[in-house]
This record gives sequence, C-alpha cells and structure tokens, in this order.
Amino acid sequence: VFELMVYSSLTNLPALLALSIFIAILMVMIRSWQDSEMVVWFSSGGLSLLRWISPVLRFSLPMIVLVALISLVVTPWAKAQIERTSQQFEQRDDVNRISPGRFIETEGGARVFFIEEVSEDGTRIKNVFMSQRSGRGETILKADSGEIRVNENGIRYVVLKNGRRYDTSEKADAAWRVVDFDNYELRLESKADQAYASRDVEELPLDRLLRLDTPVAKAELVWRLCWPLAAFNLALLAIPLSYTNPRAGKSLSLLLAVLIFILYLNGISMAETWVKTERVPWFVALAGLNGAVFILTALLFVRRVWMQRWLPLSLIELPYKIFGGRK
Repeated sequence: VFELMVYSSLTNLPALLALSIFIAILMVMIRSWQDSEMVVWFSSGGLSLLRWISPVLRFSLPMIVLVALISLVVTPWAKAQIERTSQQFEQRDDVNRISPGRFIETEGGARVFFIEEVSEDGTRIKNVFMSQRSGRGETILKADSGEIRVNENGIRYVVLKNGRRYDTSEKADAAWRVVDFDNYELRLESKADQAYASRDVEELPLDRLLRLDTPVAKAELVWRLCWPLAAFNLALLAIPLSYTNPRAGKSLSLLLAVLIFILYLNGISMAETWVKTERVPWFVALAGLNGAVFILTALLFVRRVWMQRWLPLSLIELPYKIFGGRK
C-alpha cells in the first residue's frame, strides 16, 4: 500500500508543483503590496511591474523544468509501476494469497479458501474449507489438515488429508456425490512470472508516445505538455494578479488564485477530452488553451502598467450623467 501511495503521489506532483509555484509567487507579491513596498518600487527610478518578470522567472524556471521532467518522464513511469504492482498482486499464486482466518477468493472468485491455522513456515495447514464453481457444478472440500508441496517440475500442490468432498451438478434434480478421502492433491496455479506488457498510453514513455498517431495518444501528449506550460503561465499571471489594496486582506486574492487554478485544470481536462474525441487537433488544443491564458496574462500586465482602468473615465461616468441629468 505504501508503494502504491508513493507512485500515486508522483502522478499528482505536476499539478501540485504548478499550484505551489503560483501560490508562492502570489503570496510574496501580495505581501509587497500590503506593506507598501510596491510604492517604493514604482518610485525608485521609474521601475514598473514588468521588472518583476526577471526575478520571478529566475525563481520559477528550475521548478518549471522539474514539472516538465516529472510530467513527461516520471509520471508515465509511476503509472506503469502502479499497473505492474497491481497485476503482480493479482497474479500471485493461491498459496501466497492464503492467510488464516479469512475467506480468500482466487481464480476470479470461482474458488474460495478458508484455513483456520497455518504453520510458521507456511507449509502445513489445519481445518481447510474450499468451494469451487465450474461449468458442471460446484465442489466443496473439507479436510482436517494439509501441507504444501512442490514437485520436481516446480508445480505447487496442496495435499489435503482426512477429508470429504461434495460434488453437485447444475441440474436441479441431480443428487449430491460424497467422497471421503485420506489424501487429496489440489494443484495451485502460479501466474506470478507472467510477463507484464503495458497497453495503456498513460504508461508509455515519451518517445513511444510520439510514434503513435491515435487520438488517445495525442490526448495524453496534450495532458503531459500542458503542465509545464501551465506552470510558466501561472508564474507570470501571479505578478499582475497580486495587486491588492494595502488596507484590504489577502484572502480574496488567494481565493481567486485557487479558482483560476481550478478553471485551468478543468480546461486541461476538457482539451484532453476534445482531442480524444477528435473534436479538435491536438496542437490546436495545446496552443489554444495555454495561449489564451498567456494572452490574459499580457492583458493584465497592460492593465496594471499602462492603464488605470479597463474603460475610459468618460465612458464610465456616462450612465451617471444620463440618469443624473434626468433627475
């Protein structure tokens, strides 16, 4: 379980790092506005908000590279490890899955074991119950004891001793057949050595993913490439978005930042879905989403650096003049 938790954390790390970069830059910038440090900045030789881009990028670029590395390389590897570990657990032989005091299902639920006691070395068992269903009917075994053996070919068996076997047919009017036995050998299928082969594009390395020309592969490529671009856009977006009144709190700005990240995340998911369903080409989805956020960032810079308001003052005051004149 701990191993799967570590792999799952790696798959979620690109989004968490992008959000962390965004929040870190935003909080520092908000603190500068609230402490009136930005007033000193603007009055120091005519420095503008654009001069913050260079230090912000110096801080965030190593993290953006890390996001790209994790998104493009580490995440597919972690997903492959999750699938491999899950398959290995499902393919473990029946002996390794048996534990005392529990009903254990094997072969997709067709066989059910219950063992009351297992020796410390795991080779001897006591009070065994087994139920197995097949196309011909159901078989129930009850034995006082048993042991696990391995023959010369490496095949594992459970040898049950002093027990009884009940056989029934699928026919409703069929009678039960009861057989008492002194020794009963039951073969346990071992599948742990089966080769693992990934068929999911989420687990494919980048070089193999680029060679595929399917909508699913292109959608996965969009998902991986979006996160470093999102981290870059969010780092720049935090600069103009950090503006706040020194007398106001910073909760509203942080709430807005979380809302923007959620919308960005939903946009990435929508772009992936549209590419997967072949509604838009993959490069259009990639450039359209991230380009729109970049344009929004540029507009916010224009608003904070050159414009005092989005609309001219005369146009803003026009409704007041009209309604004021009527009165």
